[in-house]
Amino acid sequence: MPKKKTVNFALLGLGKLGSGFYNIWSQKREKIKERTGLDLNLKKILVKNLHFKRSKNIDKSLITTDLNDIINDPSIKIAVDAIGGIEPTYSIIKKLIGNKINLVSANRMLLASKMHELMDLANKNKVAIMPEPSLGGGIPIINTLQRDLVANQIHSVIGILSGTSNYILSEMTRKSLSLKEVLKSPEIQNMGESLSMIDYEGSDAAQKVAILAASSFGIDINFLHVYAEGLSNISKIDIYYADKFEYEFKLLAIIKEHAEQFEIRVHPALIPKYHPLSLVIGEYNAYYIQTDLLGSYMLYGKGVGIESVGSLILRDIVAIASNIYHTPVKFDYTLARNKKPVMPIEDIQSSYYLRFPCLDKPGVIGKITSALGRYNINICSAHAESYKKPSAEMGHVHIFVDKAQEKNIYKAIDHISKLDIMLDKIKYYRII
Repeated sequence: MPKKKTVNFALLGLGKLGSGFYNIWSQKREKIKERTGLDLNLKKILVKNLHFKRSKNIDKSLITTDLNDIINDPSIKIAVDAIGGIEPTYSIIKKLIGNKINLVSANRMLLASKMHELMDLANKNKVAIMPEPSLGGGIPIINTLQRDLVANQIHSVIGILSGTSNYILSEMTRKSLSLKEVLKSPEIQNMGESLSMIDYEGSDAAQKVAILAASSFGIDINFLHVYAEGLSNISKIDIYYADKFEYEFKLLAIIKEHAEQFEIRVHPALIPKYHPLSLVIGEYNAYYIQTDLLGSYMLYGKGVGIESVGSLILRDIVAIASNIYHTPVKFDYTLARNKKPVMPIEDIQSSYYLRFPCLDKPGVIGKITSALGRYNINICSAHAESYKKPSAEMGHVHIFVDKAQEKNIYKAIDHISKLDIMLDKIKYYRII
């Protein structure tokens, strides 16, 4: 049996995540001690309001509102950020790192905004920052990219990063519901720490992909500068046609490396039903990685919930503690190594599905395809259908496009939308 070593750590915040982690730590402490010889001892809990009503199972003697109770205790080597937000958390974290305290962070918004500043400070003070719990699920993607695939050239990472959004799309697809109808369901309110518009309008995934880009590719990007679209544009008829043409909708976060630039983007996309990512349903996340040595490589796991985040937090506390006791060598983070710019969305190349609601009469497809050709857009296939409306004969023309530049898609849609044959808004989605 390994010799027991005590590891003192502090918890920042006792909200839903902090309280949930406290319960997980209480349940798993003895098992971790048996397996690793490390006694993970929670010594202080920093809160804003000392008198806030809290669960009876929490040891009130650990609670403090004074950051100095942590900073001035040399036995505390690790802090877990479960506060959230940028300020005052950023100021608190800087003081902790400046006092040689290692950080395990589940604070997505802070890391998505200040990753490089915090990593530089961590390098200066020779402490670790473990950002993986901030990605919201239990998948060890950062460890995989940094350690397990260290011999590989990573060509691209395509991820389903928002368990909430994936659940919404799964419900819309399986039950033929609108976004508004799914958001009313009680199940969705219980999935994560909180539910807000950022979960299904792309900002949540944009924060996560910014952290992933910084931690694994060395790209310095604020999440506010990540191109992001959400789910609000997807209707029941979009899902109907996706299914008809053997596709699934997924909200994807994409990182692709090119010779001179990176692509970093978040948006809904159509995925063929035979693709592994199409099988990721409900509140699960996945990462589909393209490498030079292994080819395609995929990670899959639960994407929301206190349990999945708590699993990674405990893993990272153990990792830091093991480093402190067994291999006290701190390797610098090398996040500044990559100076490639991020490609504007209008410069990307993708395949596309376009749907044109138009008059049902001879020559319509010819006018549409002629306009697409004018903007150097190569058509893979075209499909037309007609149906009667009270006021007119109406049709849909479905076009599948081979690799095209996004800016040319914009120009073609603008051109075609002005033709007298068009009856409604043109819809388009990128295809993976």
